[in-house]
Amino acid sequence: MPGYFGKAIKFASTPGGRKMIMEAIRVAQSEEGRKLIAQARKVATTPEGKRLLAQAKEHAKTIARAPAAAADEAERAKAWQTIRDRFNGEKRP
Repeated sequence: MPGYFGKAIKFASTPGGRKMIMEAIRVAQSEEGRKLIAQARKVATTPEGKRLLAQAKEHAKTIARAPAAAADEAERAKAWQTIRDRFNGEKRP
């Protein structure tokens, strides 16, 4: 099981990951981005900030599982459609 660094590298190698990293760098280089990063560092050490970070991690895990669940659902729907077609007398390859 890859660690956080391995997961980050794997994500960064995808087109979506590269796009997100480029956007994050662009925002971080702006003056407003620097202020937001400084503010986030201060908030992250508070109990409320730790709770929000935990919620964000759980939300990210849910989103990461969503594409796999959608693919499983599509595959399941296709299988059910094949069964329905066979009961209706149609044959599919």
